[in-house]
Amino acid sequence: MQIRNSFIVAMLICFLGISNFAWGKILILNGLTHEHQALQGEVRKGTIELKNISEKEQSVQIYQKDFWYSYTGESKHDAPGTMERSNANWLSINPQFVTLQPNETSLIEYQLTIPDNDSLIGTYWSVIMVEGITPPDTSTVKTGIKINTVVRYAVQIIANIGDTGKRNMQFINLNLSRQDSITTLQVAFKNTGERILRPEMGIEVFDSNGESQGVFKADRRKIYPGTSAIVELNLSSLPVGKYSGVLIADCSEDYAFGTNVNLEIKNE
Repeated sequence: MQIRNSFIVAMLICFLGISNFAWGKILILNGLTHEHQALQGEVRKGTIELKNISEKEQSVQIYQKDFWYSYTGESKHDAPGTMERSNANWLSINPQFVTLQPNETSLIEYQLTIPDNDSLIGTYWSVIMVEGITPPDTSTVKTGIKINTVVRYAVQIIANIGDTGKRNMQFINLNLSRQDSITTLQVAFKNTGERILRPEMGIEVFDSNGESQGVFKADRRKIYPGTSAIVELNLSSLPVGKYSGVLIADCSEDYAFGTNVNLEIKNE
């Protein structure tokens, strides 16, 4: 079968919070998470630093979205200002389109104006999308498939209203699996409060005699109010048997959430 003048657009979206991140030929110099502490009526300003690391001119468009995600893998990128805890309407961004020459650096400036409203509590967030523009390929394709790749990244803009907002977390699901001699405890959890949490999940495991078999931890995960995530705890060092455990989500700032669990590790 022949396909003429067909286009496949591959959309790659990344939400990593690292210092420098490159996509295509553009480098984001100052990270993909910008967090601000402010009170009602205050203003915070920030910048997104871009650099063209290619030898050709590169164009970028900037726009806004709301962002929500679930431990199931589902995510939503809704119109800005539609989610309950969106701060998209508090943001002004300039410019919304920029063309960078080779090795040129450019700043995307934003201003976050917190409404003077006493009802604001906890954490509000949205994302600024930074999307590379690929010039259209006007060459004629006689046979086969032409692929255009569009890469975009989301810079998360977080506003915490002072120290307000309840910190609450719920354990949704626990799943113990063993495959190829690797034992993993999957922990799904949800932020049921009003403020962003960054729990470090850990479990201390005890054998049938009450002797500790060690503490097993996973890296911290960021979860916004109403969102959920999943982490994996590697328990491969534990032999087959029955255990009890204390599962703790350490959210720092003297906030921790825990539950007791029973585990049985079986032969594959």
